[in-house]
Amino acid sequence: MVQRGRAAGFTLIELMVALVVAAIIASMAVPGFRDMIQNNRAATQSNELVTAFSLARSEAVKRGARVSVCPTTDQASCTDNTDWAVGWMVFVDLAANDGAGPVVQLPPLRAWDALRGNATLRGPTLVRFRPLGDVTAPAAFQHRVPGCVGDQGRDINVNMAGRPAVMRVPC
Repeated sequence: MVQRGRAAGFTLIELMVALVVAAIIASMAVPGFRDMIQNNRAATQSNELVTAFSLARSEAVKRGARVSVCPTTDQASCTDNTDWAVGWMVFVDLAANDGAGPVVQLPPLRAWDALRGNATLRGPTLVRFRPLGDVTAPAAFQHRVPGCVGDQGRDINVNMAGRPAVMRVPC
């Protein structure tokens, strides 16, 4: 006489319970994951602007010349508005003095494309670094990503010494 043992595997009820538990856990994790992605996007985009300021300051000191950062759509000329989300560039500024409008020496030292994800970035129309690494005027920027919650906003400030700093702020 042959005895048959129970077949190895899961019953349909066990499988359904496991799927329900997995769905509940996933539904709790998705909002946290979305917030993490938003926070990382804000940090990355803000750090790209800080990189531009650090490069401009370094090049101004190295070259002993004015180096400026401004918003641009064509990577050849500055736009005359405060919307930096369109992209920006670092360039040697051939302006006659600190009070004159920017004169772009082409090609720019480096250019950044527009921000992705409909983020906003507002600031002055120009940040000009002098040969000693200081700026002609302090600058303040507000960076926000869509759907911003909590302290995912970023404020970027460039002090008179030309040093940029990023702060997390409420949206």
